Amino acid sequence: MPANAGASMAAPAIIPPRDCERIPGRPTATMRLIERLWRHDQRVKATPTRVAASLAEGLTRSTNLLRIRLQEQGFAHADRKRFESEACILECLLFEWFLRDIVVAVEFGRHTDTIRQTLAKRLAGDLDRSGLSPAVLLDLARLSRERFAEYRAAAGVSISLQALGTLAWRRIADTAEPSDRMTMFLAMRATAELQALRGLGKRYILMTSPRSFFSAPSEG
Repeated sequence: MPANAGASMAAPAIIPPRDCERIPGRPTATMRLIERLWRHDQRVKATPTRVAASLAEGLTRSTNLLRIRLQEQGFAHADRKRFESEACILECLLFEWFLRDIVVAVEFGRHTDTIRQTLAKRLAGDLDRSGLSPAVLLDLARLSRERFAEYRAAAGVSISLQALGTLAWRRIADTAEPSDRMTMFLAMRATAELQALRGLGKRYILMTSPRSFFSAPSEG
């Protein structure tokens, strides 16, 4: 995901108060305060589903960028077969996804589960359309649970996220051989992305769809 997780969504125009709601004559102090808040509130009104869609779009871009950076670091040259494998692509996605999952859990409160579930479904659909094999898709839910648990444990070991970088490199490269350079690269990337994603929840005004008044009556 890019630095700004909400950048893929165009900010809506700020809605001024309707003419019929204006008080004749000079506005009161309360009305002037409200208008100032409307002018300066740059948050995006969105449902949890829309937030998840934005996260999925950013996550795809961020995963592709990670793979470009790994290629620049010489990984593709050292082990092209692994680099081009579906398993490696998936591990890169899981690493980037985990960083966003941390932010979602911290900043979206009661909407966290909805956003997580919707994001998982959206990513599964994107991976399906990208042509990944059915076996990879069937294993996505289990693998994401296992990898997130591992990464959470590693992330809590050191404030520098070096343990996370070490584990992520071993999973991405499918190797037991440590690499100080790649560990540092992934730890620094994780730190930078978490800093960029900080405050993501404050960029949105979360809205839920109203329940229908025409729902079917209960039986009995």
